[in-house]
Amino acid sequence: MVGGQFPTETDNLIEDPNQILDNALFALNDTAMKFAKDVINDAKVRESYASNIKRMSVEIKGLVDAKKVSVKEAATFCYEMRNQIMAEHRKYTSASGLAIAEKHKLKPKSFEDLLEKYSQEKFKLNFKNLSSKQRSRVYYELIESSGRDYPKFTTINKRLKIIGKVGILVTASLATYEIINAENKPKETIKQGMGIGGAMAGGWLAGLGASTICGPGAPICAIAVVLAGSIGGSMIGSAVADSLDDEIEEFTRWNIR
Repeated sequence: MVGGQFPTETDNLIEDPNQILDNALFALNDTAMKFAKDVINDAKVRESYASNIKRMSVEIKGLVDAKKVSVKEAATFCYEMRNQIMAEHRKYTSASGLAIAEKHKLKPKSFEDLLEKYSQEKFKLNFKNLSSKQRSRVYYELIESSGRDYPKFTTINKRLKIIGKVGILVTASLATYEIINAENKPKETIKQGMGIGGAMAGGWLAGLGASTICGPGAPICAIAVVLAGSIGGSMIGSAVADSLDDEIEEFTRWNIR
């Protein structure tokens, strides 16, 4: 169980720049590892999540070494991301069920139809024939356009904004997936916003991970399918901004399906 608030500024930390950044990176990694241990049940997904957080940490340090961001900006980013991971952790540990929106409660076949429609319009291919990279684009565009409040970071560095946003969206997706599938959590209506977009249906989702759409152990795919329903079949990503390309590329690097 993670609790408490953590600083988002580094003014009160020790003055050695290297130690300031090391402390911030340690704080980020420690919180992320606790999230992975407490929330993610699948060992491979848990390992992949931990590996990607470490990859991010190496990149953050590299940006500082290359003088593309200051120590203070990088450290502040780490604490901000740490706090947002904590927020997703709290959603999981305090959740008593799911926010159910009946009007979006579509059957799996309807989800499959939506994914097929999107795949045809985007790539002129059936969803099952999409490459791993193409599927990642589908998943990310669904998650990104879900209506969830985007992660907020004070950094002005574009790369930090990208890795931060994608990292938190993945974290939120994994937390939501585990809430959906938690056996000890009653499927009852709770406050909107517990999951991504706050408009997910319960009950029938329990077996979604093993559906023909996603296959077993595919949390990101499962959440993307849920979002296809929560959005109600609107044309997701039909006019994707060029700015999303870098985010999709980063999302693909996470390699969590």
